[in-house]
Amino acid sequence: MYIEVIARETSRGDVLNTYELATTTVIGTALVLAPIDPQPIRDLNTPIPGPKPEPVVYDQELSAKVRTALGMPRFGPARDDNESETRVCMWDQVVLNTVYERVGGTVTARTVERSVLHGSTWQATEITVTVDLPGIGHVEVFTDWYEETGGRHLPLMQAIPDAILIAS
Repeated sequence: MYIEVIARETSRGDVLNTYELATTTVIGTALVLAPIDPQPIRDLNTPIPGPKPEPVVYDQELSAKVRTALGMPRFGPARDDNESETRVCMWDQVVLNTVYERVGGTVTARTVERSVLHGSTWQATEITVTVDLPGIGHVEVFTDWYEETGGRHLPLMQAIPDAILIAS
């Protein structure tokens, strides 16, 4: 049996015989048709996530001391309302006024942007009472101004240095 070997010259000037040509064709076809795992390509295009933040550990004892000093011992921090052990949200300005009359402090108002889980945002006027509680330290008690609740006459509202934010 005689097999004729045909030589072909490549574009680089190399000479390939039919066996080499067949081998190159088979390997090239196999590479093109072979199933490829796309995950390595996805991994190249996916940003590397940063380190996960450490879980927040709440100081339940400090929270209980703060809330007892404010006259509301049975409540705990509500993270959805930007609360912490030493930053406490009140229901409205009337409730915040009750705390202000009980513990005193410095009253301020500022414009803030609030948001909800589905993404909508709005501007609110936040009223904050800042007080140093004995044995605890610096504590902020806050709420948003709700026009419907009223209360411009409250001592809390009269103590705001720049009451223009709450002007009628």
